[in-house]
Amino acid sequence: MDAGAPSQEKIIQKIFELHDSEPYIFDQGKVDEFKRFLTESLLIPLGFQSKIPLEDLFTPLDRCLLDNLAFRDLDLNGIKKIRETIYYLIGKALQHILRNNDKKYIDKFAEHLIKNCRTRKDRNYREVDSVSVLTSNWDILLDTSIQNKIDISGDLAVVDYCCYISSYREHDERVKPGLEILGLGGYNIKVLKLHGSLNWLQCPKCQRVYVDLDDKIVVHQYQIHEKCRHCNKNYGHHNSHELTSNIIMPTFLKNLSNPQYKLIWQNAGVELSEAKKIVFIGYSLPQADFEMRQLLSRMIRPNVEIEVVGFSKSPDRDVEFKNLEERYKLFFGDRLKLPIYHLGAKRYVEENL
Repeated sequence: MDAGAPSQEKIIQKIFELHDSEPYIFDQGKVDEFKRFLTESLLIPLGFQSKIPLEDLFTPLDRCLLDNLAFRDLDLNGIKKIRETIYYLIGKALQHILRNNDKKYIDKFAEHLIKNCRTRKDRNYREVDSVSVLTSNWDILLDTSIQNKIDISGDLAVVDYCCYISSYREHDERVKPGLEILGLGGYNIKVLKLHGSLNWLQCPKCQRVYVDLDDKIVVHQYQIHEKCRHCNKNYGHHNSHELTSNIIMPTFLKNLSNPQYKLIWQNAGVELSEAKKIVFIGYSLPQADFEMRQLLSRMIRPNVEIEVVGFSKSPDRDVEFKNLEERYKLFFGDRLKLPIYHLGAKRYVEENL
């Protein structure tokens, strides 16, 4: 948000505002298709459509897909299509909003990560493992900052998503598994994206995740219809292996059965179990996010130090901020460092790293 992105609660409102002020941003008819869905399928009055929580959009759709059910006027293909449309609108909105963003503090955070992870090079990774990032964000601001710093340094290093990846651009040598680079004497910067990423597409046949370190390729999938090049080679050109988004949207029915997400979440558990200190930045610890809460409860060890970074202009009078602090107190007890930091991510990075 310090880089200009809207909060999750404001993303629908932002899509409508962008469409009203700069209608050329989105493909023709996509916003109208979304509004028809809200009006005719969800029966949301016009004045409330910009305020609908994403959970209320995706939970009923996901339940129908899981149980092979129609949703009011939509058959299963219609449900999949509207989900893809919402993916596109969110990705395109974020792409446009963040195109000229001020991300100096994210660049500084990337430098901090690289400095700490560089100590793992020359096969020293068995002895040193200073830092990793677990995130539920889809954006790629941090990913691209890290990769830009690696490119400038010339280091043998990679952004390591801790799952099985392939390069979206066939000859992009920057996309490599972290274990391969460690074995060659380089180092990895672990960025575990628990809900997926706007620069990932997945093959529904072989389950490979294709990564582009420069672009939000989720936005383009509906025009390009790219197919998995490995499955093209093995099985021929068929629609059965057309690449698709694998983002986990806000829903009360998060499906983590995807083998890539299982890898990421398993590795996230390992990272949490080894951590001496955990810093939560901009995470509200919501009750609805029970998968994350169970992971934290199950894997964090008893003597860990917990620090929380939030934002409030008046922490003493801000009810929402006080509720945030109370949630963390109830969950972590004496392990929580108090008072929680209230000046936001940008100031925290500038003052503490």
